[in-house]
Amino acid sequence: MPTQQERRESERVPSMQACPYELTEPVGALAVMLSAGHAYSINRSVGGMLLLLPGTVVNRHVVEVQVPSQERETQITKLGEVCWTRPIPVSARANMYLVGIRFLFELPALGSSPQTD
Repeated sequence: MPTQQERRESERVPSMQACPYELTEPVGALAVMLSAGHAYSINRSVGGMLLLLPGTVVNRHVVEVQVPSQERETQITKLGEVCWTRPIPVSARANMYLVGIRFLFELPALGSSPQTD
């Protein structure tokens, strides 16, 4: 069985920064509930990100994360799918959660038009 590092397609680099996020949670067959807040990014790679979240999430939930860009002056909006989650006890009554997400795709920046060839 491959180790966790061997399963990764690209190297993870530390990011250590607060990132605004929105989380979708299915509510019935035809609706979703949105929740928002700030996550703390632990590290990221080309294909995903490790976040520390204040609330519980479950696998397959979709998370929209605002990621600061080193190349651009604005943030990049990325959509990710929750792949795994682990509770981290912070007090007798509260947990934080480590959450691994896999990027689905990057949303275009507001005000930009699609490129045509």
